[in-house]
Order: sequence, then structure tokens, then C-alpha cells
Amino acid sequence: MISVVVPVYNVEKYILPCIESILKQSCQDFELILVDDGSKDRSIPIAKEYLQDKNISYRIVEKENGGLASARNAGLKAAKGDYISFIDADDAISADFLERLKDTLEKNDVDFSFCAFSFTKQQIPPQDSSVQVRLFSREELMETFLKRTIAFVVPSMLFRKEFLLNNGLYFDEKIRFSEDQPFIWNVLLHQNRAVYLYRKMYGYYIRENSIMTGSSYDKLLSSYQEYKENIGRMFQSYPQYKEIADRILPRWKLGALYSAAKLLDYSDYRKLYEIMEGRKILSQIKGIGERNAYLLGAVCSFSPRVLYELCRRLNLNG
Repeated sequence: MISVVVPVYNVEKYILPCIESILKQSCQDFELILVDDGSKDRSIPIAKEYLQDKNISYRIVEKENGGLASARNAGLKAAKGDYISFIDADDAISADFLERLKDTLEKNDVDFSFCAFSFTKQQIPPQDSSVQVRLFSREELMETFLKRTIAFVVPSMLFRKEFLLNNGLYFDEKIRFSEDQPFIWNVLLHQNRAVYLYRKMYGYYIRENSIMTGSSYDKLLSSYQEYKENIGRMFQSYPQYKEIADRILPRWKLGALYSAAKLLDYSDYRKLYEIMEGRKILSQIKGIGERNAYLLGAVCSFSPRVLYELCRRLNLNG
């Protein structure tokens, strides 16, 4: 059985399309876990009313508000399935999402599988007929994730629950911005192989006032400080990956500064830029082999004002 964990926080406008896409799965051997992360709107009552006459196994886990990482951890601890999927409440998945990820994982005898995703301006599942599959080694996947040659996020992944629990792979609850990344790096360090489906099966809905676009200066700053310590601890036992480890934080800082430009006024942005040592980022990512990172890094080292204005106009979500 698959445990599908959906963190819920003030998503009353979006929760039903998400649940509907889950209920339409071709694989029906799953339980739905809605984690009420202290939601203050009608998200949970709406979900309950919709699910009450549906033939589906579901539970609601209630907790105080702690953020996305905290809600996912609560869902993981409550899960009864052999596999686990983390779906965001404002997104939607294609009807074969669970079935294909599970079948591919089992056929290749790996601890997790993952698929392509698409950024969408409507909360609808993507339509894709691709069937290409690729098996990655740990080293290949780490290079891929660092360079963003294949983009993936936690919700586009399916895990063996035993793999996560046996390795203590939980989300860092102190990181409230870009929570996926340290978790994914930790996952990559604990596996030898993983399988990727080039099929777009996860629709990542871009909306205003989401957890990501509603981030504040304090959230970005505290996440940076925790991320820095987190990566240092994580790679301490893996000296063979020093070249990769040295580029992870500056690559993350570029992404954070890109997002921060859309969220902050220039005064706060400049403070964040100085704390993150923006002028050093280009030299720190030398050899990363990613065009967008080099271009942003070059602008970053040249002028924080130019970087700020450029990022406010750029749309790297496609």
C-alpha cells in the first residue's frame, strides 16, 4: 500500500482539485493522509465533506502549525503503507502517477523513483505520453541534481517508507524556505541507485501567496543559516564528494536570491545579499557546468541592484 501524505494549510481554494486527482488514480491501493498543519480556513471541513461518501481509506492528522517540513514529518510518522508519496495540496497528479512510480521502483529494485513535472498556471494534471526510463547511480544523480540537468522536487518522488525510516531521513523543520533540497541531498547520500521517468506526471501549480512565494526576509535568512549548517553536517562523513558539497550552498544561494528579489524590497534584499556574500558566488560555483547558474552568478558578482532588477523580471519556472 502507498501512503499519500498531503500537508494542509489554508488551501480551501485548492484542496478539492488535488484530492480529486488522487482519487482518480489507476492504482487504488493507497491511503490518504491529510495533515492539518493548524489551518485557519475551511480546508479540512471542505475535504471531510467531499470524502465522507467516497470509498477511500483516509485519515486526518491534526497538529499545531509548524510549516511544510513539520507536516510532512507528521505524515511520515503516521503512514501505514510500504511506500510514501508527499503531494502538495495545491497541485495535481496524473491518473497513472502512483502506479507508474511504484511499478518502476519495484521492477528496478530501488529505494525511490521519481518523475518529470511541469509548472502550471492551472491546477490540472499534466498530460504526457513519454515512456522513457533511466536508472541513475548515486554519483550521476548527485551531479544531475546539482546542475539541474533534470529538475525534480519531493512531490514528484515515491519512496520505500522503510528506506526513509531506517536511515532517519526526515525533513529539517528549521528550514522554512526550499525545504526539499536538504532532504533530497540526504536521500541521495543514502542510496546507490534510483530510477527516473521522463514522463511529466506531476503538475506544480504556481500561485500567489503559496508557502514559497509568501516567504519573508526572516524566513529566508534563518533557512540560509540552517541550510549552511545542515549541508556541513550532512557531508562530513562523505569527503569523496567534497567538490559537490562545496557547490551546493552557493547554488542554493543563487536560487534564494532569485526568489528573494520577487518577495522583498531592495533594502532587505541588499542585506540578505551581503549576509550571503553574493559577490563571491560566481567563484564558488566555478565548474558547476550550468548555464543559468553562471549567468546569474556573473550578474551577482557584478551588482546586487542589477541582480535584483533582473530577477524580478525573469521567470525561470518556464
